[in-house]
Amino acid sequence: MAKPATEKQPEAEEGGEAEEALAPSELDERTHAEMLMLYHEAVKTSRFGKAQQWRSMAIGVVSILGLGVLGAHLPGDAFLFRLVQFLAVVIGLAAVYLIVFYQFWQNTEREKLVRIMARFSNLARSIRGMSSGREASIRRFVVLGFMILVILGSVALMLAYLQQLPG
Repeated sequence: MAKPATEKQPEAEEGGEAEEALAPSELDERTHAEMLMLYHEAVKTSRFGKAQQWRSMAIGVVSILGLGVLGAHLPGDAFLFRLVQFLAVVIGLAAVYLIVFYQFWQNTEREKLVRIMARFSNLARSIRGMSSGREASIRRFVVLGFMILVILGSVALMLAYLQQLPG
Protein backbone atom coordinates (compact mmCIF):
# COMPACT_ATOMS: atom_id res chain seq x y z
CA MET A 1 0.00 0.00 0.00
CA ALA A 2 1.29 3.49 -0.85
CA LYS A 3 2.27 5.91 1.88
CA PRO A 4 -0.03 8.87 2.41
CA ALA A 5 1.22 12.25 1.18
CA THR A 6 1.36 13.60 4.73
CA GLU A 7 4.22 11.22 5.60
CA LYS A 8 6.42 12.58 2.77
CA GLN A 9 6.03 16.20 3.79
CA PRO A 10 8.41 16.07 6.81
CA GLU A 11 11.20 14.80 4.51
CA ALA A 12 10.92 17.93 2.39
CA GLU A 13 11.01 20.11 5.49
CA GLU A 14 14.15 18.33 6.73
CA GLY A 15 15.98 19.49 3.59
CA GLY A 16 15.31 23.08 4.57
CA GLU A 17 12.65 23.76 1.97
CA ALA A 18 8.99 23.49 2.68
CA GLU A 19 7.16 23.04 -0.61
CA GLU A 20 3.69 24.43 -0.93
CA ALA A 21 0.93 22.18 -2.12
CA LEU A 22 0.58 21.94 -5.88
CA ALA A 23 -2.24 24.17 -7.10
CA PRO A 24 -3.01 23.28 -10.72
CA SER A 25 -4.08 25.95 -13.14
CA GLU A 26 -7.78 26.70 -13.18
CA LEU A 27 -7.90 26.59 -16.98
CA ASP A 28 -9.86 23.99 -18.86
CA GLU A 29 -7.94 21.69 -21.23
CA ARG A 30 -8.59 23.74 -24.38
CA THR A 31 -7.71 27.06 -22.80
CA HIS A 32 -4.59 25.54 -21.25
CA ALA A 33 -3.50 24.24 -24.65
CA GLU A 34 -4.19 27.67 -26.14
CA MET A 35 -2.09 29.34 -23.43
CA LEU A 36 0.76 26.89 -24.06
CA MET A 37 0.62 27.69 -27.76
CA LEU A 38 0.67 31.44 -27.05
CA TYR A 39 3.52 30.96 -24.59
CA HIS A 40 5.64 29.05 -27.12
CA GLU A 41 4.84 31.61 -29.80
CA ALA A 42 5.93 34.49 -27.54
CA VAL A 43 9.18 32.70 -26.68
CA LYS A 44 9.87 32.02 -30.35
CA THR A 45 9.12 35.62 -31.30
CA SER A 46 11.35 36.96 -28.53
CA ARG A 47 14.24 34.76 -29.70
CA PHE A 48 13.68 35.89 -33.28
CA GLY A 49 13.82 39.53 -32.15
CA LYS A 50 17.10 38.92 -30.33
CA ALA A 51 18.58 37.25 -33.41
CA GLN A 52 17.45 40.20 -35.54
CA GLN A 53 19.14 42.57 -33.10
CA TRP A 54 22.47 40.80 -33.51
CA ARG A 55 22.04 40.66 -37.28
CA SER A 56 21.25 44.37 -37.42
CA MET A 57 24.38 45.15 -35.46
CA ALA A 58 26.56 42.87 -37.61
CA ILE A 59 25.18 44.16 -40.90
CA GLY A 60 25.54 47.75 -39.73
CA VAL A 61 29.18 47.29 -38.65
CA VAL A 62 30.13 45.40 -41.83
CA SER A 63 28.44 48.07 -43.98
CA ILE A 64 30.24 50.85 -42.14
CA LEU A 65 33.58 49.10 -42.52
CA GLY A 66 32.86 48.51 -46.21
CA LEU A 67 32.16 52.22 -46.66
CA GLY A 68 35.44 52.95 -44.86
CA VAL A 69 37.34 50.77 -47.33
CA LEU A 70 35.58 52.48 -50.24
CA GLY A 71 36.28 55.93 -48.80
CA ALA A 72 39.97 55.11 -48.34
CA HIS A 73 40.26 54.71 -52.13
CA LEU A 74 38.65 58.06 -52.95
CA PRO A 75 40.23 61.51 -53.07
CA GLY A 76 39.52 63.50 -49.88
CA ASP A 77 37.93 66.43 -51.70
CA ALA A 78 35.56 64.34 -53.85
CA PHE A 79 31.81 64.46 -53.39
CA LEU A 80 31.71 60.67 -53.17
CA PHE A 81 34.14 60.80 -50.22
CA ARG A 82 31.73 63.04 -48.28
CA LEU A 83 28.80 60.87 -49.35
CA VAL A 84 30.56 57.79 -47.93
CA GLN A 85 30.98 59.57 -44.59
CA PHE A 86 27.33 60.66 -44.58
CA LEU A 87 26.09 57.17 -45.45
CA ALA A 88 28.18 55.65 -42.66
CA VAL A 89 26.47 57.92 -40.13
CA VAL A 90 23.02 57.18 -41.58
CA ILE A 91 23.65 53.42 -41.55
CA GLY A 92 24.92 53.63 -37.96
CA LEU A 93 21.83 55.53 -36.83
CA ALA A 94 19.54 53.13 -38.70
CA ALA A 95 21.22 50.14 -37.04
CA VAL A 96 20.82 51.73 -33.60
CA TYR A 97 17.16 52.44 -34.36
CA LEU A 98 16.57 48.82 -35.39
CA ILE A 99 18.30 47.48 -32.29
CA VAL A 100 16.16 49.66 -30.01
CA PHE A 101 13.03 48.74 -32.02
CA TYR A 102 13.72 45.02 -31.55
CA GLN A 103 14.36 45.61 -27.84
CA PHE A 104 10.89 47.14 -27.41
CA TRP A 105 9.41 44.25 -29.40
CA GLN A 106 11.08 41.74 -27.08
CA ASN A 107 9.76 43.64 -24.06
CA THR A 108 6.23 43.27 -25.44
CA GLU A 109 6.77 39.54 -25.83
CA ARG A 110 8.11 39.31 -22.26
CA GLU A 111 4.98 41.07 -20.99
CA LYS A 112 2.89 38.46 -22.83
CA LEU A 113 4.90 35.71 -21.15
CA VAL A 114 4.29 37.20 -17.71
CA ARG A 115 0.54 37.44 -18.32
CA ILE A 116 0.36 33.91 -19.68
CA MET A 117 2.47 32.52 -16.84
CA ALA A 118 0.06 33.97 -14.27
CA ARG A 119 -2.53 31.45 -15.52
CA PHE A 120 -0.35 28.37 -15.03
CA SER A 121 0.11 26.26 -11.89
CA ASN A 122 1.89 27.57 -8.83
CA LEU A 123 4.76 25.15 -9.52
CA ALA A 124 5.31 26.56 -13.02
CA ARG A 125 5.14 30.11 -11.65
CA SER A 126 7.63 29.38 -8.87
CA ILE A 127 10.10 27.76 -11.29
CA ARG A 128 9.78 30.67 -13.72
CA GLY A 129 10.15 33.10 -10.82
CA MET A 130 13.52 31.65 -9.76
CA SER A 131 15.36 34.07 -12.02
CA SER A 132 15.38 37.67 -10.94
CA GLY A 133 13.48 40.00 -13.26
CA ARG A 134 15.62 42.95 -12.20
CA GLU A 135 18.84 41.07 -12.92
CA ALA A 136 17.53 39.96 -16.32
CA SER A 137 16.59 43.56 -17.16
CA ILE A 138 20.06 44.77 -16.22
CA ARG A 139 21.64 42.11 -18.44
CA ARG A 140 19.36 43.04 -21.34
CA PHE A 141 20.25 46.71 -21.10
CA VAL A 142 23.97 46.00 -20.74
CA VAL A 143 23.83 43.96 -23.96
CA LEU A 144 21.76 46.68 -25.65
CA GLY A 145 24.30 49.30 -24.56
CA PHE A 146 27.14 47.13 -25.84
CA MET A 147 25.46 46.79 -29.25
CA ILE A 148 24.89 50.53 -29.52
CA LEU A 149 28.48 51.29 -28.47
CA VAL A 150 29.85 48.87 -31.07
CA ILE A 151 27.88 50.54 -33.84
CA LEU A 152 28.67 54.10 -32.77
CA GLY A 153 32.29 53.14 -32.18
CA SER A 154 32.59 51.70 -35.68
CA VAL A 155 31.15 54.93 -37.14
CA ALA A 156 33.54 57.06 -35.09
CA LEU A 157 36.56 54.91 -35.97
CA MET A 158 35.68 54.92 -39.65
CA LEU A 159 35.27 58.71 -39.72
CA ALA A 160 38.52 59.22 -37.80
CA TYR A 161 40.32 56.85 -40.16
CA LEU A 162 39.04 58.69 -43.23
CA GLN A 163 39.96 62.08 -41.76
CA GLN A 164 43.59 61.10 -41.16
CA LEU A 165 44.10 59.90 -44.74
CA PRO A 166 46.13 62.21 -46.97
CA GLY A 167 43.74 64.22 -49.13
